[in-house]
Amino acid sequence: MDLVKDLEEAEAKLAEVVRERDALIEQVKGLKEKIVVLEEKMKSAEVTLISQEERKLDPVGAYVEASRADLIKKILAVEESMIAAASAQ
Repeated sequence: MDLVKDLEEAEAKLAEVVRERDALIEQVKGLKEKIVVLEEKMKSAEVTLISQEERKLDPVGAYVEASRADLIKKILAVEESMIAAASAQ
């Protein structure tokens, strides 16, 4: 008789633990979805911030379509001309 009672108690505890586990799994799924949403918001905020900074630095938009390599070439050319001008003085 004690074995049957112990078995019933163990099954009841197991059922409770399974319910708790299932609830936690659902909670984790919800949190993962929130993380995805927040990461997307963060990405769009970074892009917006970069765009605002770029607009301040290049209000005319002359370098919007320039590649990174083109911009580096332009910077180096400006530096060279500044060095040449300073050397000429």
